[in-house]
Amino acid sequence: MPYPVSVCLVEDDEDLREEMFLGLREHNFDVRGFSGSRELYRDLLHKPADIIILDIGLPGEDGFSIAEHLRVDKHIGIIMLTARNMLEDRLRGLHGGADIYLVKPVELKELAANILNLAKRIKLPPRPENTTQWRLDNEGWFLISPHGKRIAMTASERTLVNMLVRQPGITISREKLIEALGHRREADYYHEHRLDMLFSRLRKKVAKIGIENFPMIAVRGVGYTFAPDHANP
Repeated sequence: MPYPVSVCLVEDDEDLREEMFLGLREHNFDVRGFSGSRELYRDLLHKPADIIILDIGLPGEDGFSIAEHLRVDKHIGIIMLTARNMLEDRLRGLHGGADIYLVKPVELKELAANILNLAKRIKLPPRPENTTQWRLDNEGWFLISPHGKRIAMTASERTLVNMLVRQPGITISREKLIEALGHRREADYYHEHRLDMLFSRLRKKVAKIGIENFPMIAVRGVGYTFAPDHANP
């Protein structure tokens, strides 16, 4: 590979995660380790990955659910690495988004070979600068309209907008958006109406600079989507 393959390792067993982390580093992979979905999603907002390695039995959201969520991005490779060896689990994992299903324990050399083979099959899309579309600046703190107008964002706005803009046309649930902010939907301290208020303030901010149709669209009963094709700035 012309550059180190970026790997996110999601494993709640701290000792095993550390062992695999160090082993994969020795195979020249760019590795980040996480104990669960919330940490993973938050990290992916700021730094993409080529390959995700998922345990199934994770606290909170399990590996099956994470794979289904990530599968909207066809350019991420997903490897399930789990102790579950039942045929039903294998089929559920593969049908639910995993490219490869491996059963623990696995030799690091075998895991590394699977990562490299999967990375070679993934064709990352080119990302040329496109001045005719909504886009983010390099750091993600400004949303830039097709006409070049820059909208400065708060930390919370940046988190949500980055998540939506990187998946245009995909509806992201309220729960996922709230989790990306570091909260839980059912918690009293973060009611989902606060999410609506945040998007409402962002729309008003955009309207103040003369943009009438902002492509952040609420999908009733589900969440929000970024639909630039439906906007006419």
